[in-house]
Amino acid sequence: MAEYRDTSESLRAAAANLAAVSVDAPEKSEAVRREWQLAFPILSDRQRRVVQEWDIYNASEKGGIAKPAVFLLSPDLTVRFVSVDQVASRVPAAEILRLLREADQASAANRKSIVPGPATFFRALRSGFRRGMEQNREV
Repeated sequence: MAEYRDTSESLRAAAANLAAVSVDAPEKSEAVRREWQLAFPILSDRQRRVVQEWDIYNASEKGGIAKPAVFLLSPDLTVRFVSVDQVASRVPAAEILRLLREADQASAANRKSIVPGPATFFRALRSGFRRGMEQNREV
């Protein structure tokens, strides 16, 4: 999301509005939005209805989370482009900008591999352990 944060002005200039969808509680999503200094909202889908309907639900991870995905809608709300990605392979923000600028042309998006650094890896582990402990407390 940091990459989208860093290009949010360019995306807005290309007539794109950004929003993220998370299965976390609104308070947690807002805390993440503030921590990452995101200029776009993170919408909460606690019941996982939207992520399941959009077929971006990953039931096997952390009790069920949203897969990384990008949807481009035209002004009349028809879907122009969809990319349901993996954690290690995503459509970069620069590709989304290119697709927006080339709106008249149907072109495929290029993906880049994302290799997390050690700090990101350990943050993910810590988050996974915390999530596991939260689920144990709910039982």
